[in-house]
Amino acid sequence: PFISKTGTLDIYDSEASLNAASKDWDEKENAGFAFQRVDRNDIEELQPGLAPQFRHAVFSADGLQVSDPYDFTRAIFDLVISRGASLRKGEAQRIDAVGESTIVTLENGDKIDADKVVIACGAWSKKLAATLGNIVPLETERGYNTTLPVGAFNLTRQLYFNDHGFVVTPLSTGIRVGGAVELGGLELKPNFRRAEAMLKKAERFLPGLKLEGGRQWMGFRPSMPDCLPVIGTARTTPSVIYAFGHGHLGLTQSAATARLVTQMANGDETSISVDPFRPGRFS
Repeated sequence: PFISKTGTLDIYDSEASLNAASKDWDEKENAGFAFQRVDRNDIEELQPGLAPQFRHAVFSADGLQVSDPYDFTRAIFDLVISRGASLRKGEAQRIDAVGESTIVTLENGDKIDADKVVIACGAWSKKLAATLGNIVPLETERGYNTTLPVGAFNLTRQLYFNDHGFVVTPLSTGIRVGGAVELGGLELKPNFRRAEAMLKKAERFLPGLKLEGGRQWMGFRPSMPDCLPVIGTARTTPSVIYAFGHGHLGLTQSAATARLVTQMANGDETSISVDPFRPGRFS
């Protein structure tokens, strides 16, 4: 119930900007992705009410849509708990390999003795990896969004405004206008002027969009310089598995990453090579 095939629409300001992106689309086609270039008539049918200036786009009919990322994640959590997992809240300060054990030390001084540990802490993973001898060049690309109430616009599918760096997404909980990249680390206060700038553009591009009642948000995308995640074992112990650094594609790549992590934890051969994602590839 959380995923539907609505298709996605990549929109360009001009034919020239679409042609400039042809190399990217060629690579997607070679990788097996299906899509088609569409004109203004098609655009109006796929997404009624879009500003008339947009006459060039690419439609990917197989594009999938998650109804709401939080609801989807919560449902996975509830399923895991129902199958016997338990939740313990705490801030991990360091991880140590001691003989056959792996010790996780929490901020309050408590220690957890585990056979296997998976570090999947997003942008906060860098500090824990360092305690195990892996210095990874992980940075956070801070992104912003505003979620408008349900009914703010009759949005039929996800719209990528590729020449402007933001996306408008229909969710079960509203219309989300988000994007941007800000290299501001984990401590800098949010600059919601970025969210406001995207919202102003969305108002121009989607005439009739209702801006009242929006909720602003800023999040941390854990990103690596080569845009590949970190998946593999710690330098000092194979009992600790890394699974972080997925950049803008955390939800998209989560299931495949989970399969690889499960295979490594079980001592099985991974379904694909994890060598390109090894933690020490920059050292």
